[in-house]
Amino acid sequence: MKHIFLSPHLDDAVGSCGGLIAKLIYQREKVLVLSLYTKNLDLSKLPQKYHKFANYEERKMEDKKAMDRLSADYRWLDLPERAYRDPIPKKPTGVFKINLSAGLAQFPNIKRIQEEISKAIDESPNSIIYAPLGVGNHFDHVELFIASLMYMVDYALYDQFRFYVDFYGMISTKIRKKHYIGKKLIRKGLKKPEKSSLKFLMLTSVMNTMISGSSIEKLLETKYRSLNWELEPISIHGYENLKFTAMEYYESQIKLFGKEQARKVVETYHKNWDNSELYLKAKPTHI
Repeated sequence: MKHIFLSPHLDDAVGSCGGLIAKLIYQREKVLVLSLYTKNLDLSKLPQKYHKFANYEERKMEDKKAMDRLSADYRWLDLPERAYRDPIPKKPTGVFKINLSAGLAQFPNIKRIQEEISKAIDESPNSIIYAPLGVGNHFDHVELFIASLMYMVDYALYDQFRFYVDFYGMISTKIRKKHYIGKKLIRKGLKKPEKSSLKFLMLTSVMNTMISGSSIEKLLETKYRSLNWELEPISIHGYENLKFTAMEYYESQIKLFGKEQARKVVETYHKNWDNSELYLKAKPTHI
């Protein structure tokens, strides 16, 4: 069986699903990480404040090292990231704002994403597709979530899709609860991940002020909202260190948080769930 992880950006699949990826590869399963928003940019045309995140030549080298460490196959789709498309947000945090009045028309890549999903399933009909929930309201994550959700429902491929908790939801209980599905996840354990690091607590506090509540469901027709969601924690015991080693290759991104702080926060999240990563399956309500 083939397992295809749809990663909005070059570090998302490893940060959210790195333990399962490592476990599947150890079990000799076929794994492909398809990273979507990876288009190389002309840094001279971007404001200086964006440069530390926008060097895609550097970020792709980091991703290659991480994938090689996990022994995972990978591919870059090279769609343009929202942060660097016109109109460029006035602030980097602008990517966490979704314009509800603009509807689905604001997401130009839905059709292209669905074509890639279709191609992957045609190549391997029994593939399992892993997509982000869009926790945190990052524009690219939400676009990928909506495209995947709609495809799953339109083709009734419920058994072939899993949705994972984005990194933003992993590090912050409050952020997770603001998502219309994420807020249904009952937190196990006693310690909130963000309280494992003062830096993360401050960062997530800022993010919480940017996220416009649990609103992205308002973009969806009833048939895409009327689903029963089932939580599937998957144990990654024994694979945590490999996940963290792979995460650390994304130096351009992780330096914002700090390697040790990021590891501590994610470890706390995993321990709250008995050393597991969280995945969800959906079924139509009439089943």
